[in-house]
Amino acid sequence: MHRRGAENLIDIVQDNRWQEETSRYIPRLAATIDISAELKYAIKAYWPGCFFSTEKPSRGASVAIRLGVYTNNVFSTSLLISRAIVDQWRSGLFVLVPLSTRFVIESWGAIHFARRTLDRLIQHNDVEREENRVNRLTFGTRSDVQLPWGGLSNETSFNVITFIKSLSDVNNQAEEFYNFLSEACHPNFIQSMYFQMAGPPLANWNNDNYKEHAHKLLNKTVTVLEAAMSGIQADVTHVMEAATNYVKSETELA
Repeated sequence: MHRRGAENLIDIVQDNRWQEETSRYIPRLAATIDISAELKYAIKAYWPGCFFSTEKPSRGASVAIRLGVYTNNVFSTSLLISRAIVDQWRSGLFVLVPLSTRFVIESWGAIHFARRTLDRLIQHNDVEREENRVNRLTFGTRSDVQLPWGGLSNETSFNVITFIKSLSDVNNQAEEFYNFLSEACHPNFIQSMYFQMAGPPLANWNNDNYKEHAHKLLNKTVTVLEAAMSGIQADVTHVMEAATNYVKSETELA
Protein backbone atom coordinates (compact mmCIF):
# COMPACT_ATOMS: atom_id res chain seq x y z
CA MET A 1 0.00 0.00 0.00
CA HIS A 2 1.36 3.41 -0.84
CA ARG A 3 1.00 6.64 1.11
CA ARG A 4 -1.60 9.27 0.17
CA GLY A 5 -0.62 12.90 -0.21
CA ALA A 6 1.17 15.36 -2.43
CA GLU A 7 4.55 13.85 -1.56
CA ASN A 8 3.40 10.64 -3.23
CA LEU A 9 2.58 12.27 -6.57
CA ILE A 10 5.47 10.67 -8.45
CA ASP A 11 5.73 7.36 -6.56
CA ILE A 12 5.46 4.80 -9.34
CA VAL A 13 2.85 2.08 -8.90
CA GLN A 14 3.06 0.32 -12.23
CA ASP A 15 -0.17 -0.86 -13.84
CA ASN A 16 -1.82 -1.45 -17.18
CA ARG A 17 -4.75 0.97 -16.91
CA TRP A 18 -3.15 3.66 -19.02
CA GLN A 19 -5.15 2.86 -22.17
CA GLU A 20 -8.45 3.03 -20.33
CA GLU A 21 -7.54 6.30 -18.63
CA THR A 22 -6.16 8.07 -21.71
CA SER A 23 -8.52 6.83 -24.43
CA ARG A 24 -11.19 9.35 -23.40
CA TYR A 25 -9.16 12.10 -25.12
CA ILE A 26 -8.77 10.35 -28.47
CA PRO A 27 -12.05 11.62 -30.02
CA ARG A 28 -11.00 15.21 -29.24
CA LEU A 29 -7.54 14.61 -30.67
CA ALA A 30 -8.96 13.04 -33.81
CA ALA A 31 -11.26 16.02 -34.31
CA THR A 32 -8.27 18.38 -34.52
CA ILE A 33 -7.25 16.90 -37.88
CA ASP A 34 -10.66 17.43 -39.47
CA ILE A 35 -10.43 20.21 -42.05
CA SER A 36 -13.25 22.72 -41.85
CA ALA A 37 -15.62 23.27 -44.75
CA GLU A 38 -14.50 26.92 -44.85
CA LEU A 39 -10.85 25.99 -45.29
CA LYS A 40 -11.59 23.32 -47.89
CA TYR A 41 -13.47 25.91 -49.91
CA ALA A 42 -10.76 28.57 -49.46
CA ILE A 43 -7.98 26.27 -50.64
CA LYS A 44 -9.93 25.40 -53.79
CA ALA A 45 -11.26 28.88 -54.54
CA TYR A 46 -8.48 31.17 -53.38
CA TRP A 47 -5.17 29.34 -53.64
CA PRO A 48 -2.74 32.12 -54.71
CA GLY A 49 -0.57 29.58 -56.49
CA CYS A 50 -2.87 30.08 -59.47
CA PHE A 51 -0.92 33.31 -60.05
CA PHE A 52 2.49 31.62 -60.28
CA SER A 53 2.43 32.06 -64.03
CA THR A 54 1.62 35.78 -63.78
CA GLU A 55 4.14 37.67 -65.89
CA LYS A 56 6.17 40.13 -63.85
CA PRO A 57 3.90 40.38 -60.78
CA SER A 58 4.22 43.52 -58.70
CA ARG A 59 6.39 43.41 -55.58
CA GLY A 60 3.24 43.55 -53.47
CA ALA A 61 1.68 40.66 -55.36
CA SER A 62 4.88 38.63 -54.96
CA VAL A 63 4.84 39.22 -51.21
CA ALA A 64 1.20 38.11 -50.97
CA ILE A 65 1.85 34.97 -53.01
CA ARG A 66 4.81 34.07 -50.80
CA LEU A 67 2.69 34.53 -47.68
CA GLY A 68 0.03 32.27 -49.17
CA VAL A 69 2.58 29.58 -50.00
CA TYR A 70 4.19 29.90 -46.56
CA THR A 71 0.95 29.55 -44.61
CA ASN A 72 -0.21 26.62 -46.70
CA ASN A 73 3.11 24.85 -46.20
CA VAL A 74 3.12 25.37 -42.44
CA PHE A 75 -0.51 24.25 -42.24
CA SER A 76 0.31 21.03 -44.11
CA THR A 77 3.14 20.29 -41.68
CA SER A 78 0.94 21.07 -38.69
CA LEU A 79 -1.68 18.66 -39.95
CA LEU A 80 0.92 15.90 -40.25
CA ILE A 81 2.19 16.57 -36.73
CA SER A 82 -1.34 16.52 -35.32
CA ARG A 83 -1.87 13.11 -36.89
CA ALA A 84 1.41 11.99 -35.33
CA ILE A 85 0.18 13.18 -31.93
CA VAL A 86 -2.83 10.88 -32.23
CA ASP A 87 -0.46 7.99 -33.00
CA GLN A 88 1.83 8.91 -30.09
CA TRP A 89 -1.18 9.03 -27.78
CA ARG A 90 -2.54 5.67 -28.89
CA SER A 91 0.84 3.98 -28.48
CA GLY A 92 1.54 5.49 -25.06
CA LEU A 93 4.43 7.75 -26.08
CA PHE A 94 3.14 10.60 -23.97
CA VAL A 95 6.62 11.92 -23.29
CA LEU A 96 6.71 13.08 -26.94
CA VAL A 97 3.23 14.63 -26.98
CA PRO A 98 4.18 18.00 -25.40
CA LEU A 99 7.03 18.47 -27.88
CA SER A 100 4.80 17.70 -30.84
CA THR A 101 2.04 19.93 -29.50
CA ARG A 102 4.49 22.76 -28.94
CA PHE A 103 5.49 22.50 -32.60
CA VAL A 104 1.83 22.95 -33.56
CA ILE A 105 1.34 26.06 -31.40
CA GLU A 106 4.59 27.48 -32.80
CA SER A 107 3.18 26.85 -36.26
CA TRP A 108 -0.01 28.66 -35.33
CA GLY A 109 2.07 31.61 -34.17
CA ALA A 110 4.03 31.64 -37.44
CA ILE A 111 0.87 31.49 -39.55
CA HIS A 112 -0.79 34.21 -37.50
CA PHE A 113 2.32 36.34 -37.85
CA ALA A 114 2.07 35.87 -41.62
CA ARG A 115 -1.60 36.81 -41.54
CA ARG A 116 -0.87 40.03 -39.71
CA THR A 117 1.90 40.81 -42.19
CA LEU A 118 -0.49 40.32 -45.11
CA ASP A 119 -3.18 42.46 -43.48
CA ARG A 120 -0.70 45.30 -42.99
CA LEU A 121 0.41 45.01 -46.63
CA ILE A 122 -3.19 45.30 -47.81
CA GLN A 123 -4.10 48.12 -45.42
CA HIS A 124 -0.96 50.30 -45.65
CA ASN A 125 0.76 49.13 -48.85
CA ASP A 126 4.21 49.45 -47.26
CA VAL A 127 5.63 46.88 -49.64
CA GLU A 128 9.29 47.29 -48.69
CA ARG A 129 8.62 46.78 -44.99
CA GLU A 130 6.49 43.69 -45.49
CA GLU A 131 8.83 42.27 -48.12
CA ASN A 132 11.68 42.51 -45.62
CA ARG A 133 9.58 40.69 -43.05
CA VAL A 134 8.68 37.96 -45.52
CA ASN A 135 12.34 37.55 -46.47
CA ARG A 136 13.13 36.86 -42.84
CA LEU A 137 10.07 34.65 -42.49
CA THR A 138 10.86 32.45 -45.48
CA PHE A 139 14.65 32.62 -45.84
CA GLY A 140 15.77 33.48 -42.30
CA THR A 141 18.09 31.11 -40.44
CA ARG A 142 20.10 30.92 -37.23
CA SER A 143 22.84 28.77 -38.70
CA ASP A 144 24.41 28.03 -42.09
CA VAL A 145 21.57 26.82 -44.32
CA GLN A 146 21.99 26.19 -48.03
CA LEU A 147 19.58 28.13 -50.24
CA PRO A 148 17.89 26.18 -53.09
CA TRP A 149 19.50 28.45 -55.70
CA GLY A 150 22.95 28.32 -54.13
CA GLY A 151 24.80 30.11 -51.38
CA LEU A 152 23.83 30.58 -47.75
CA SER A 153 21.01 32.62 -46.32
CA ASN A 154 22.02 36.01 -44.95
CA GLU A 155 18.62 36.69 -43.40
CA THR A 156 18.12 36.31 -39.65
CA SER A 157 15.05 34.29 -38.71
CA PHE A 158 12.47 35.56 -36.25
CA ASN A 159 12.56 34.22 -32.71
CA VAL A 160 9.70 31.78 -32.17
CA ILE A 161 8.60 33.84 -29.16
CA THR A 162 7.80 36.64 -31.61
CA PHE A 163 5.33 34.28 -33.26
CA ILE A 164 3.79 33.25 -29.93
CA LYS A 165 3.40 36.87 -28.86
CA SER A 166 1.68 37.68 -32.16
CA LEU A 167 -1.20 35.47 -30.98
CA SER A 168 -2.08 37.86 -28.16
CA ASP A 169 -4.82 39.51 -30.20
CA VAL A 170 -6.70 36.20 -30.58
CA ASN A 171 -5.69 34.17 -27.52
CA ASN A 172 -4.51 35.70 -24.25
CA GLN A 173 -3.29 32.31 -23.00
CA ALA A 174 -0.91 31.59 -25.88
CA GLU A 175 2.28 32.42 -23.98
CA GLU A 176 1.14 30.46 -20.93
CA PHE A 177 0.25 27.49 -23.16
CA TYR A 178 3.69 27.66 -24.77
CA ASN A 179 5.49 27.80 -21.42
CA PHE A 180 3.41 24.89 -20.11
CA LEU A 181 4.43 22.69 -23.03
CA SER A 182 8.06 23.83 -22.91
CA GLU A 183 8.39 22.56 -19.35
CA ALA A 184 7.78 19.03 -20.59
CA CYS A 185 9.93 19.30 -23.73
CA HIS A 186 13.27 19.19 -21.96
CA PRO A 187 14.93 16.58 -19.71
CA ASN A 188 14.11 18.63 -16.60
CA PHE A 189 12.65 15.53 -14.93
CA ILE A 190 9.49 16.64 -13.15
CA GLN A 191 7.07 17.75 -15.88
CA SER A 192 8.59 15.33 -18.38
CA MET A 193 8.26 12.51 -15.86
CA TYR A 194 4.56 13.19 -15.38
CA PHE A 195 3.99 12.64 -19.09
CA GLN A 196 6.22 9.54 -19.06
CA MET A 197 4.12 8.02 -16.30
CA ALA A 198 0.97 8.31 -18.40
CA GLY A 199 2.04 5.29 -20.47
CA PRO A 200 4.30 2.24 -20.44
CA PRO A 201 6.68 1.22 -19.04
CA LEU A 202 6.14 3.62 -16.13
CA ALA A 203 2.33 3.84 -16.18
CA ASN A 204 1.22 5.02 -12.75
CA TRP A 205 -2.57 5.21 -12.92
CA ASN A 206 -3.11 3.17 -9.74
CA ASN A 207 -1.65 6.11 -7.86
CA ASP A 208 -4.69 8.29 -7.12
CA ASN A 209 -2.64 11.44 -6.58
CA TYR A 210 -0.90 10.98 -9.91
CA LYS A 211 -4.15 10.11 -11.67
CA GLU A 212 -5.77 13.40 -10.63
CA HIS A 213 -2.76 15.43 -11.67
CA ALA A 214 -2.19 13.54 -14.93
CA HIS A 215 -5.71 14.16 -16.19
CA LYS A 216 -5.21 17.89 -15.63
CA LEU A 217 -2.00 17.79 -17.70
CA LEU A 218 -3.45 15.67 -20.48
CA ASN A 219 -6.66 17.68 -20.69
CA LYS A 220 -4.69 20.93 -20.88
CA THR A 221 -2.45 19.52 -23.60
CA VAL A 222 -5.43 18.50 -25.71
CA THR A 223 -7.02 21.92 -25.10
CA VAL A 224 -3.88 23.62 -26.43
CA LEU A 225 -3.86 21.42 -29.52
CA GLU A 226 -7.55 22.14 -30.15
CA ALA A 227 -7.00 25.88 -29.88
CA ALA A 228 -3.93 25.79 -32.11
CA MET A 229 -5.46 23.72 -34.91
CA SER A 230 -8.66 25.74 -34.86
CA GLY A 231 -6.68 28.97 -34.98
CA ILE A 232 -4.46 27.67 -37.77
CA GLN A 233 -7.44 26.78 -39.93
CA ALA A 234 -9.07 30.17 -39.37
CA ASP A 235 -5.86 32.03 -40.21
CA VAL A 236 -5.10 29.96 -43.32
CA THR A 237 -8.65 30.48 -44.56
CA HIS A 238 -8.23 34.23 -44.16
CA VAL A 239 -4.81 34.30 -45.83
CA MET A 240 -5.95 32.24 -48.81
CA GLU A 241 -8.84 34.58 -49.58
CA ALA A 242 -7.12 37.87 -48.73
CA ALA A 243 -3.88 37.05 -50.58
CA THR A 244 -5.66 35.90 -53.71
CA ASN A 245 -7.96 38.91 -53.85
CA TYR A 246 -4.99 41.23 -53.34
CA VAL A 247 -2.92 39.53 -56.05
CA LYS A 248 -5.90 39.66 -58.40
CA SER A 249 -6.38 43.38 -57.83
CA GLU A 250 -2.67 44.03 -58.33
CA THR A 251 -2.67 42.01 -61.53
CA GLU A 252 -5.71 43.81 -62.93
CA LEU A 253 -4.10 47.20 -62.22
CA ALA A 254 -0.83 46.25 -63.95
